[in-house]
Amino acid sequence: MYETFGAVVTQKRVEFKLFFPDKAVDPTQYERGGLPRIKEIRIRGDFQSKIGGENWDFDSAPVMTKGPHPKGWLYTYKIAQNLPDGYYQYKYFVTFENETTRWCTDPCTKYGGGEEENSAFVIGGHTMKVKALTNRLPPKDLVMYELMIDDFTKEFRGNRAPVDAVQDKLDYLQSLGVNAIAFMPWTAWPGEDFRWGYCPFQFFSVEHRYVHDKSDPCDKLYRLKSLISELHKRDMHVVMDGVFNHVNAGINPNHGFPYLWMYQNPEESPYIGKYGKEGFFEELDYDNQCTQEFIRDVCVYWLDVYEIDGIRFDYSLGFYLEGDLDHGIAKLISDVKEYLSGKNKKNVSLIIEHLTDDRYAAINDTNEICATACWFDPFMYKSFDYTRNCNVDMDILRVLNANLDFNTGKGPVTYIENHDHSTIVSIAGGRDRWYKTQPSAIALLTAPGTVMIHNGQEFGEDYFMPESGPDRVQSRPLRWEDHCTDFVGQRLYAIYRKLIEMRMAYPSLRSPNFFPFPFNHEDGYGAFPDRGIVVYHRYGSAGDGEFERFIILINYSDFDQYVDIPFGANGLWEDLLNGGNVMVENYRLYGQRISSNWGRIYYRKG
Repeated sequence: MYETFGAVVTQKRVEFKLFFPDKAVDPTQYERGGLPRIKEIRIRGDFQSKIGGENWDFDSAPVMTKGPHPKGWLYTYKIAQNLPDGYYQYKYFVTFENETTRWCTDPCTKYGGGEEENSAFVIGGHTMKVKALTNRLPPKDLVMYELMIDDFTKEFRGNRAPVDAVQDKLDYLQSLGVNAIAFMPWTAWPGEDFRWGYCPFQFFSVEHRYVHDKSDPCDKLYRLKSLISELHKRDMHVVMDGVFNHVNAGINPNHGFPYLWMYQNPEESPYIGKYGKEGFFEELDYDNQCTQEFIRDVCVYWLDVYEIDGIRFDYSLGFYLEGDLDHGIAKLISDVKEYLSGKNKKNVSLIIEHLTDDRYAAINDTNEICATACWFDPFMYKSFDYTRNCNVDMDILRVLNANLDFNTGKGPVTYIENHDHSTIVSIAGGRDRWYKTQPSAIALLTAPGTVMIHNGQEFGEDYFMPESGPDRVQSRPLRWEDHCTDFVGQRLYAIYRKLIEMRMAYPSLRSPNFFPFPFNHEDGYGAFPDRGIVVYHRYGSAGDGEFERFIILINYSDFDQYVDIPFGANGLWEDLLNGGNVMVENYRLYGQRISSNWGRIYYRKG
């Protein structure tokens, strides 16, 4: 429903549609909240001179007509004549019953404006239907690349729109071997300053700074559609980061979430209110059906119009109540799945970031919510510990057995760094200690789960980030010229590329099968903290249906170790990581030297 509102352009004409729920019309719309108490709404913008008025003038601004809607009221105004091609900005000027007035943006605008956070629409410009992905893979088969559009392109984009500049690196990403891009939020936030995007206020609109090109203002939405289509042509999935727990109301109604400020008394807005665990900014009230429908329609819009292949739901704990499947994230996931089923869209990733105090408790909540995956923080935090200490503990068996306790068809998203923390190279002590990150990289690409690599991780970006405080949200531009091309960058890139290629080639590395757990096995599998060694077995069906197996050994220590390696079968095994073959007899190789901060990956089929 909401995706059909806003400034609706049909050829050269535009009709404005603005909806408000009313529980007197539909009692299901909300329990807490009230009416906006609006006396009049005028549409003021730079289109007015094209219809006989003066731009942004009050007296000549069209007045919207209030009409009935099955769930409340719909304000509309249709411009009768064709408009010349161009990019037009507008705002609603609202007069309330108490005669106070406010400028407000359109809650369903598809285009954002500039400094004043105006709404906008386009007449003309390039149009396209996004090319859908031909063969969408299940989440377990994905290696995702977490990409922050601003940081990713800052060094090389020049004056171009950042979304356009991303395309410069698609050959690079394809060569790395990743098959999915997990974009940090691209939905609009107030202000022109740098943000990560976790403070949204226009949920249907792409952030202005990401798609704006002064030389070509009419192609804002086309830019993102073009990028997604190009990724799909390369069989690369697109996962959108959806921030649906909260909004940025702003201190100025002119720049804040409109469904707050369009109410005479903002506290009466049924869209804003506490639900679930307290989070950030102003929270969305999922006790109210109008909020549930609004965010559901936001998801449908991006899934339908932009053909995205997944959504990562930021801070899902903030709109989750245990046992409540009729509201919040559980209901949202259910509604999105119902839409996807009706459209026959398969293997769409619905991933939650569920930051529970007990990091493994997120698994049970994921099963209850029925998401396809959740971010698996224990993998990262333990990788940090092992990298700092050059050692392992017995918890590594649980961390590596990452798919444990997930229901069938669900699983973890594993990572050793993400946007929210210092990079793993920083944890290791800097780029001159890059080699200490190799064990974690090997573990990441050989353990169960949907793998995620943070942009720049593959060539050793070194950024420290405080774990709390106002300085956390900072720009960390990728240093392509220096770090991607030096020895460290080239070495790490080669390692990640090899490991990703290996994971893609062998289905059993993407299976949930893991051994041993929860204890070491007498044959020699398990964790050995006294030497910083872990030995584990991965197995499953190959692409042709035959049985395949791996023996993986990782040395987290700063010293070479000599290890008796157990094998599940005698015969010829291939070392995929180092090259060469070994002949195994009596189910064991004795006294094998394992280099510091390195490992072996043995493979045998049959």
